[in-house]
Amino acid sequence: MLTLAILLALSGLLVGYLLMDFSWFARFGALVVTVGITLLSRASVIREDVIAHVIQSNTGLSQLNPDHYKMIGDPTPEWVHEDLRTRTAIGVWGPLVTFIGTLIWGFGDLLNRLLS
Repeated sequence: MLTLAILLALSGLLVGYLLMDFSWFARFGALVVTVGITLLSRASVIREDVIAHVIQSNTGLSQLNPDHYKMIGDPTPEWVHEDLRTRTAIGVWGPLVTFIGTLIWGFGDLLNRLLS
């Protein structure tokens, strides 16, 4: 999804530059926002709930922390990695991509002023 957001932003910039009309760049910003919203909705999209933290008495760490499994000598389950990816998408990448897309959408056409 991050790659898609970057490709959309760069495509919009390229189309805007080639047509010498950066309102196209702003329009592509709306598509970047859509990717950001999808990232924010990752748990629903993949149909997996965000798992609650439960502190384990033997390590003092959450069962969602890969270090817990290292300390007890077990391999980290795939569901832990999946939950971490979901938390990162919801807490970091979704808001960031949505914010950047909103800036592009709202202000991208101002690049036309540089051309005039």
